[in-house]
Amino acid sequence: MGIGMNRVDGKVALVTGGARGIGGETARQLVAAGAKVVMTDLLQAEGEALAAELNEAGANALFLTHDVTSESDWERAVAETTRQFGPLDILVNNAGVWSRGIIEETLVDEFDKLCAVNLKGVFLGTKYAIGAMKSRPADADSASIVNLSSTAGLVGSATSAVYSMTKGGVRLFTKSTAIEVRARGYNIRCNSVHPGATESPMQDDILATSNMSPDEIKAFKQTRNLLGRYGEPIDIAKAILFLASNDSAFMTGSEMVVDGGYTAR
Repeated sequence: MGIGMNRVDGKVALVTGGARGIGGETARQLVAAGAKVVMTDLLQAEGEALAAELNEAGANALFLTHDVTSESDWERAVAETTRQFGPLDILVNNAGVWSRGIIEETLVDEFDKLCAVNLKGVFLGTKYAIGAMKSRPADADSASIVNLSSTAGLVGSATSAVYSMTKGGVRLFTKSTAIEVRARGYNIRCNSVHPGATESPMQDDILATSNMSPDEIKAFKQTRNLLGRYGEPIDIAKAILFLASNDSAFMTGSEMVVDGGYTAR
């Protein structure tokens, strides 16, 4: 593990949605803690720029263009990760999409998109990660799958029921994965992270569709949770790093809530 906490020295990680936001910051934290990191995203320019920045600072980072809803893209991403850096140790299923809409007005196409990215993407990533991780010896460090759910996977919403449906699905799929891999004798852990509102491009989109004024948005952020602010990507990335590392060796099938106390009341 090396000196200090949350070390992942020499481990190989794949982070989806890794070009920016929580995924980009997770990549930064992983390489700072010693990992070799493959970031995947559809945002090619931003992803390549981040990989170049990390590599110039001495990291081992690679960007791959990757549609998480495509099975062939998953096969390619996992194969390229192992070819470049070696056996996969860590998967962070971070890629996700959000939409606002009441149930009666939600189009089936929008429902399909949310389920494709937020559910199918996590399923496919987990499927191919297990294939890449399952031969790990029982006495080695466990492999770690970290799935990004949300506070929306814990409590309901008046404006994004389908999003909540997908994130609730990620929560229970994580627990089932943890049970299944141990039942099959694989040395793999699987946990979920449940961020509250976090400063990110997704949150910018959410607020932009809220019809609130700048002053109203400022007041909303100050009263959204117990800590009086939105999370920063690093707040979530550090939780992900903890679950990826040996510091969480006794955690599997768990959910880590990082929400400033939003779900405490």
